[in-house]
Amino acid sequence: MYIRFKQKNFKTWIQELSQGTGIKAKNNLLTLTENIGSGYCFADSIDRTFSYVMMNVELNSDCTLHRVSNNQMGLLIFFNQTQISDYIRLRHKKDSLTDSLNKKRSNIFVSSTNTELEVNYRAGSKLKRLGIYLSPQWIADHFDANTKLQVELLTSQGLELIEKLPINQEIQEKLNRIFDTQFSSEPDRLALKSRIILLLEYFFSTYLNESLVIKNKKIIPDEDITRLRNIEALLVNEETEKFPSIVKLARIAQMSSTKLKQRFKQVYGYRLYEFYNKQRLEKARELIKQGVTPKEAGYTIGFSDVSNFTKAFKKEYGFTPGTLFEKSTKTLQ
Repeated sequence: MYIRFKQKNFKTWIQELSQGTGIKAKNNLLTLTENIGSGYCFADSIDRTFSYVMMNVELNSDCTLHRVSNNQMGLLIFFNQTQISDYIRLRHKKDSLTDSLNKKRSNIFVSSTNTELEVNYRAGSKLKRLGIYLSPQWIADHFDANTKLQVELLTSQGLELIEKLPINQEIQEKLNRIFDTQFSSEPDRLALKSRIILLLEYFFSTYLNESLVIKNKKIIPDEDITRLRNIEALLVNEETEKFPSIVKLARIAQMSSTKLKQRFKQVYGYRLYEFYNKQRLEKARELIKQGVTPKEAGYTIGFSDVSNFTKAFKKEYGFTPGTLFEKSTKTLQ
């Protein structure tokens, strides 16, 4: 497998990887097929200037990742935990390195996206890597002149840098938490983003400018994520016949009403009632598709007035529940 690319946002890179392998990526998650290997690659963005990729794979075939220069000074930081089956071959600018002795690697590699880098892994290799991409805009917004100079000096070392930045115990613990995090739901992904930001801050404070602070971050503590999940579970519970009061929800979440509303909107992208309403309308939609009449479906999810249910349903989906019922009835016959 050979993948040639220009480094951009890692979500874009996942799509390029999908095209190169012929494997469809779903929600930025690419799961390897047996002919290539096992495991996954997952990418997401912190914002439009900061993205990351997680790779946890075992290869069944040789793999070459060839990054060509994009003529822009973006920054790539890879936290590598790899087990090499035969050898690893790297080429950076005019330098090249082939290593068959160090079977296990645990290192950090920093490079600029305006330089070429090619890495060849042999079949049987196990790759557990976290990559962070900071765009030129991110660097301009966050680095002062001194930090930029430090970064340039760091990346100019090329392949010599491989053995100079080992993963210490603190970083290892942070990486373990990151790879133990699920990414199946929005709260999980938010927790993942928070942990990656904390890892990046620690890396910069340890290896670069101690005064560097990542601005505009929105980190939500793990305990708040857990409390929000409890609220989510309550709002999607089929036994919740009507929307609970904000006071009750705040008491369950052990937050103030204001904090709960702010946190919930930040994580789920909807206000509490909007989320509740979307969930029950989706339930009604599924019932109608199964042959339940619109009137029965509306009553089931708590609407006592059919006209109100019809208005809410049409506003959400763009068509009436009656239209869906007619279509579903024909399909079921």
